[in-house]
Amino acid sequence: MSESKPRVSIVGLGLIGSSIGLALRKLGVASTVTGHDAKREVSAEAKRLGAVDRTDWNLISACEQADLVILSAPIRGVEEALKVLGPNLRPGCVVMDTAAVKEPVMAWAAASLPDQVHFVGGNPILSRALRGLWGVEHARADLFDGSLFCLVPAPDTDPEAIQLVSNMASILGSKPLFMDAEEHDGLLAAVDHLPTLLSLAMLETVVDQPAWRELRKVAGPAFESSTQLVTANSVAHSDLSVLNRENVVRWIDTLSASLASLRELLSEGDVDPLDDRLLHALEERQKWLHDRGQGLWYEGPDTEMPTRTGLADMLLGGLWRRKPKEDS
Repeated sequence: MSESKPRVSIVGLGLIGSSIGLALRKLGVASTVTGHDAKREVSAEAKRLGAVDRTDWNLISACEQADLVILSAPIRGVEEALKVLGPNLRPGCVVMDTAAVKEPVMAWAAASLPDQVHFVGGNPILSRALRGLWGVEHARADLFDGSLFCLVPAPDTDPEAIQLVSNMASILGSKPLFMDAEEHDGLLAAVDHLPTLLSLAMLETVVDQPAWRELRKVAGPAFESSTQLVTANSVAHSDLSVLNRENVVRWIDTLSASLASLRELLSEGDVDPLDDRLLHALEERQKWLHDRGQGLWYEGPDTEMPTRTGLADMLLGGLWRRKPKEDS
């Protein structure tokens, strides 16, 4: 393969990591895609699916020659991976992550990575419902088509590193969305972390009651849909919620206020205000679903994006081939 193409290493070969690998290999924009996962059976399945060219059980050897390292491991493993990899990455290497919380990750990267290794935080916001399908076996090359990809660079991040990660997000079929870590975590607390906790609260409210033996007989689609976010993957959400607890607690307070006002409406027995709130919420939800389906997130005309082929050429811009600055 041409050495003008970057060497990519993916740490964490679940749904997100393996889908990135499948997309990069399908488009042929990397000279090699090396995978590493703490679970050997996951690595083997990713290799079988064609998400990676090769796997390496050793984290350092999987990444030490990479031009681009993508950390897609569960959040518990990201801090440790950064500590281990920091002294062992080549100068000019770009590192990004895909975690749904950014302030802690940015702090870990700043503490662990040397100056000549560049870090950009990332978080893909998928545009399709996964319904608990998070394993490597559900990976697909088009997973990111039509989605947004949050990118969170530190203020002093090399502009070429930012451009490289932005181009890669676009190659995957996403539209890059730049924001700072504080903004990202405040927003995600409301629309990613809070829903899982709400699903947990709904489930606990019912199943921990003495009447559950009878309730379960009449629990139908409404109960199923409102509790479907409690899955095996919820453990990862526990970590995210604790790391982002100040924002999550603030949104829990907002939710509690909304529930309290609904309780008051019901106590008063007046149906019209409840109807008005339901209709308003329904209208806003339908607008959101329409805009998400059409990718209508920006006011005014969109800037024209390069084709994926053009983006692939830009990805090969050679940040990692620049000679590192000599220490003064």
